[in-house]
Amino acid sequence: MKKFTKNSKAWICFLIRKRYQEKRHKAKWKNRKKNKKFSKQKHLAVVRKHEKAPYTDHKAPDNFSFINNTNEVLKYFYEAKKIFYRTENVNFDISNVSNMTSDSVALLVASIKNPKFTKTGNSKGNEPKNEELRKIFSESGFYEHVTQTVGFRKTKAGNLLHKEVERKVVPSIAKSACINGLEHVFKKSEPFPPLYNVYSSLYEILLESMANTHNHANLYKQGECRWWLYVYNNPNTNSTFYSFIDLGVGIFKSAHTKNYLEKILKFTGLQKNIDLVDDLLAGKIHSRIEKDRELRGKGIPQIVRHSKNTCFKSFYIITNNVKIDLTNNAKESLEYDFEGTFLHWELVNA
Repeated sequence: MKKFTKNSKAWICFLIRKRYQEKRHKAKWKNRKKNKKFSKQKHLAVVRKHEKAPYTDHKAPDNFSFINNTNEVLKYFYEAKKIFYRTENVNFDISNVSNMTSDSVALLVASIKNPKFTKTGNSKGNEPKNEELRKIFSESGFYEHVTQTVGFRKTKAGNLLHKEVERKVVPSIAKSACINGLEHVFKKSEPFPPLYNVYSSLYEILLESMANTHNHANLYKQGECRWWLYVYNNPNTNSTFYSFIDLGVGIFKSAHTKNYLEKILKFTGLQKNIDLVDDLLAGKIHSRIEKDRELRGKGIPQIVRHSKNTCFKSFYIITNNVKIDLTNNAKESLEYDFEGTFLHWELVNA
C-alpha cells in the first residue's frame, strides 16, 4: 500500500477531498434537519387549519350495511375521505338509517381511527334513532375505541372488538374470538367433538386473516398495516357475525404481475381485477415482494377451503373493487375501490 508523506501532493489531495466530503456531509444533515423542521411546521399548520374548519354533515345511506349495500356504503366513505382531503372535518350522521349491520359498525370505527383516511382531520357523529339499531351500535364497543386507544375489548353484551397494534398474528385473540362464537351459537365453550371441526375451521380462518395482513400492506410499509376484528353475537338469532378488516392496499394492488404483457393489460384496464378472482382463490396470485411470495397463495386458499364448512351461513371477501361470495361462488365488480381487505362471515348451528 502506498504511504503518504506529510507534504506530498497525494496527501494534500487526500485532505482536500476529505474536507470536501465532511462539508457535504454537514450540509446534507443541515438540509435534512431543515426539511424535517419545515415538514413538521407544515403538518402543524394543516392540523391548526383542520381544527378551525367547520364540521360537514355527512348523512349515511338508509341501508347502512356494507355487505348488503356495498356500493352505497363505499360511496359514503369515499365522499367522507374527499371531505377530509379538503381540510374539513366530518360529522358522520347515522341517525336516520333504517338498517345497520355489525359489519358497517366495524368499518366505521376502523376508518375513523385510520390516519390514512382522516388525514389530520377531526370527526364526530351520532347514533341511530331506531332503538334496536342504537343498541347494536352502543354494544359494539365503538365509543371505547373512538375515545381512547385500546386493544382487546369485550363488551358487556359479550361482543368482542379488537385493534391489533403490535404483532401480525395473535393466537390468543383468535382463540377468544372462537370461544366467543361457540358460547353464543352452540352454548359450549370447549372445542371438543363434535365442535372440534367448527373450532378448527374458525381458528384457521382467523390466523390466516391475521397473517395475510402483512402481505396486503403498502409496498413500502410492510408490517405497519393494522387489522381490526369484530365479533358480534346477534341477540335475536342463534348466530355470530365475524368482521375482519385490514386497511392496507388490498389484495390485487399488492399482487405481483408476472410479465410485461400482464402489466400492459392491467395498466390499460383491459385486464380487470374480477378476471383474477379465480386465480386468487386457487392460490395463483403472488406477492410482489420476493421474500413474501412463498407465504402468499397459502392463506386465501386455506380460507376458501374452510369457508365451505356448513357452520358458515355466509362468507364474503371484499378487496379493492371486487366482492366475492364464497358461499354461492359468486363475484361482483364494485363501483368504488376499497383500500384494504374485508372478510365477513356468519357462524350458525347448522
